Amino acid sequence: MLEKLIFCGYNLEDDNLDDEYEDDIIEDNEQTFFTADRVVHLDSDYACDKRGFRRGNRCTAYNHIRQDLLSRYERKDPLLQEKIREYRRNILLKNGVTPQQIGDVDEWKIVGLTDRKARRVWLNINEIIHTCETKFLLRKKVVCIKVNVEEANSIQAQLLMHMSLNSMIGIHGAQLSHGILLPQDGSILEILPWIPRNISDYGEWTDTTDRPTPLGEIFHGTTLNHLGFRLGRESVPMCEHLGWSDKGLKACLMNETNDNHIKFNWSDRDFNVDVDMISKFISLFLLKEIPNCSRMYKRAEENDFVI
Repeated sequence: MLEKLIFCGYNLEDDNLDDEYEDDIIEDNEQTFFTADRVVHLDSDYACDKRGFRRGNRCTAYNHIRQDLLSRYERKDPLLQEKIREYRRNILLKNGVTPQQIGDVDEWKIVGLTDRKARRVWLNINEIIHTCETKFLLRKKVVCIKVNVEEANSIQAQLLMHMSLNSMIGIHGAQLSHGILLPQDGSILEILPWIPRNISDYGEWTDTTDRPTPLGEIFHGTTLNHLGFRLGRESVPMCEHLGWSDKGLKACLMNETNDNHIKFNWSDRDFNVDVDMISKFISLFLLKEIPNCSRMYKRAEENDFVI
């Protein structure tokens, strides 16, 4: 059985774990639990409810949780940072960078593209990686790799897989919660699925651009940068003979005789991503220094990204 790293909720009022484990780690054959430090309780943090986010994103609870998790991992394994650097070095070597070219591994940017074997499969991920290698590998010291949590055979492997990244890119609902493990100033790009309201509004909360998505909320108030990008009609490899304005598009996408109505559901739908959009994200947000939040918002708005 594959061990999984599971992020659970924090509750300051009740602790159903035995007192002897309060400041330690509980391990059994299948799971590893980290009990929580006394961080602010999300349910009682006024700034962390939905209206609070609209009032100005003053929620700090998620940052407390993130710092609590990271400090516990460090205490459990004092050699963790050394292991992360070695893991990064091996990534570079596997991607054709010679030891002489590597130099200081901390100078490199590693971008993880979330990869899945079923449901919400990133269809043109190999094309993205090839373009990244051509444009950025040696000239800008950027390497793009696939990250698939299903292929990590231990909890430590999952930690190293994500803590070695500078940036993480993936579709909503596909492994991005592990982005909380990224180092300070890391970037998460949440790809928002195409949800045409005149065809089906199921999943409308996943492509919101006027407030954080349910996933995006966990990155607000942290030292991580979270952006979103909404996909369009071209991302859906279905009924490609019909354009967005064609009258028969809805009937084709909702066709039950060939199971299109199931395949089109955002939670099952495979997708393509514009190669230029990924290149733009790397160039504008990963490689260019952004001095303050107002500049970040301006740069995002000018290039069709949302924060």
